[in-house]
Amino acid sequence: MERISNDIQALMNEAKTEIENFRLKSGEKIIAYFSELPTIKGFPYKIILVEQPDGIIYSAFRQWDTAYNLLQWTLGIYNLDRLKIINDEKILSTTDTALLREQFSLLEQIQLPESISDEKAIILDGSEWKFGISLADKNVDYTWKASTEDINLLVPVIELMRKQYFED
Repeated sequence: MERISNDIQALMNEAKTEIENFRLKSGEKIIAYFSELPTIKGFPYKIILVEQPDGIIYSAFRQWDTAYNLLQWTLGIYNLDRLKIINDEKILSTTDTALLREQFSLLEQIQLPESISDEKAIILDGSEWKFGISLADKNVDYTWKASTEDINLLVPVIELMRKQYFED
């Protein structure tokens, strides 16, 4: 039986669950992730970087095709079992892999902030951003709607991840 709902929050929750649903092979580990969860008119997505046991790094991408589904569901009745999810995977080039390893090395040598969320900013309706990284001696996870200047420490890794799928 399919799950049908007229609750927009239930739809968004299901979209979040679907874009998180990466299947890793044995021995693979996620070394970084980046996601954007925009308001309903946006296209929620998540990118992960995965290291294979042989050291090869690839990126994987999942995005809810919001436009496609919302064109189908014009009456505000949503089929939670039929979200259209776009998937893609790409092996990082040797240049991008070297850049990534260099950035990881730099991040391992500094004290990373506990939070990059600007608590003084007022955001009425905006995306929620998430970034996480697994370094040799620490794992960090960040969530923000408005970030502090500390995000500049992470921008090279975020840009590397985004450039795999988005042409800016």
